[in-house]
Amino acid sequence: MKYLYYYVPNYLSSKQIKKLNKVLMKGKPFNEKATTVKTSTAFYNSYKEVRHVTPDLEDTAFYVNREAFGFNINPFLNDNNFIINIYDEKNKGEYEMHTDGEDFDKNYTVKLTLLLNLSEKKYEGGKFSIFAHANLHEVKEFNEPGTLLMFPSYVPHKVSPVTKGQRISGTFFITGPWWK
Repeated sequence: MKYLYYYVPNYLSSKQIKKLNKVLMKGKPFNEKATTVKTSTAFYNSYKEVRHVTPDLEDTAFYVNREAFGFNINPFLNDNNFIINIYDEKNKGEYEMHTDGEDFDKNYTVKLTLLLNLSEKKYEGGKFSIFAHANLHEVKEFNEPGTLLMFPSYVPHKVSPVTKGQRISGTFFITGPWWK
């Protein structure tokens, strides 16, 4: 693995962000079983419903994986969940340290987490950090709307409380065969 994380600035335009948010916020409420404190509002939609807004997302993810991580990953399927998380100052929206994964009864494993900063307005707080090499590293590059960020799903990460405004992010889990 070449990088701890990889980002693409300005991946989405403000027009694409608005369009993607509109589609995602019409989705179903996402009530995951978080193992840590998570205070965000979440909705999900199928990849099929959002891929027209980001038609090159799969190609970009495969390129980033090839250049940065080299994992054996699956193609994106239409029924994969695309999740939107809305962290709001009203409840100091945050997500404490956690890793991403799947239920153990699956025939695949989550290998990479793809995040998109879908915020439409400036916000304060809501910093994204990764825990690696016995330190917490703030990923400052992800603070800009439109940024795409990918990292191995097994790396512990967190979102600090939002203190002003609203932080919106899209999440897509990239799967592959079980680790060997």
